Amino acid sequence: MALPRTHHCQACSDTSAHEPVLHEDLVVGAPLSMEDLTDAQRLDRFALKYAHDGCRVTEVRRVPHDNLSGYAWSVRFTADS
Repeated sequence: MALPRTHHCQACSDTSAHEPVLHEDLVVGAPLSMEDLTDAQRLDRFALKYAHDGCRVTEVRRVPHDNLSGYAWSVRFTADS
């Protein structure tokens, strides 16, 4: 299964604060080949999918999940509002 399409977050655009906003998404069904990538390569790969309104991916990590492969990817990113 492919990575999610470009992420769109209402909170990024609707907030009026001038500090970065931390978001976290859980991505289920990312390709198993993600495990073969380095941390930097994972950041780059997800950064392309989450790039909008100044968002920047800060962390991608594997987390347990009740799906067929038994895990998902937690993607943390900040949005400058």
